[in-house]
Amino acid sequence: MFKDSKLRTILKTISWRITATTTTVIIVYLFTGQIQTAIEVGLMEMVAKMLIYYFHERFWDNLKFGKIEVPSMVIWITGIPFAGKTTLGDMLAKEFEKDQRKFQRLDSHTVRALFPNVGFSKNEVNSHIKRVGHLASILEKNGIVAIASFVSPYCESRDFVRNLCTNFIEVHLESTPEFAKQFDDKGFFEKAFKGEIEDVPGVTADYEKSEMAELTFDMQKTTLEKVKKEVMKYVKEKY
Repeated sequence: MFKDSKLRTILKTISWRITATTTTVIIVYLFTGQIQTAIEVGLMEMVAKMLIYYFHERFWDNLKFGKIEVPSMVIWITGIPFAGKTTLGDMLAKEFEKDQRKFQRLDSHTVRALFPNVGFSKNEVNSHIKRVGHLASILEKNGIVAIASFVSPYCESRDFVRNLCTNFIEVHLESTPEFAKQFDDKGFFEKAFKGEIEDVPGVTADYEKSEMAELTFDMQKTTLEKVKKEVMKYVKEKY
């Protein structure tokens, strides 16, 4: 969220008073026909009202009454590889940027680089997701919307992250390896089907579907654009 600095308040005061004072000078001149009197009245009014306006703005800025807090949250996008998680996360980030909201993207392709020695066994994946969850919850506590896109195949670690956060929205992009394969430009699924890659959620490892997900979308029946709109609609209605 954004808040006016004292300098910005001062500049707003000056720009408004210049406009208003010019109007006052013109009106006084039209009534009196004396330009000197009009300018003197305008200058006195400008100084007096600048001071009044400044202190009025600061008073209301410091007053908590009537202020509505716009909550931060964690949007956790989960699903098998190539279900559309990263693309959806980027699309949502653009929407929050339009609304001038503070946000941070957390994605498996970038965050895993911070932990290069993390493996893909169930215990290692759960530990990795829990670490990312801690980071997401810290961002949320600091007023930042965390948009996380991770396979996160196990309920244990997803529920762990949910319990860390105040406002948690789990978005499950439901897909199948056969359908997701068309978006795989790295041959990932082909290798998994041949047994060349182990621990692939949905193929050679489990993907545990969550019964607690706030939003679930069948990616074989919808588009990412429609999913984005539904997620943003849910966020705006709930928060």
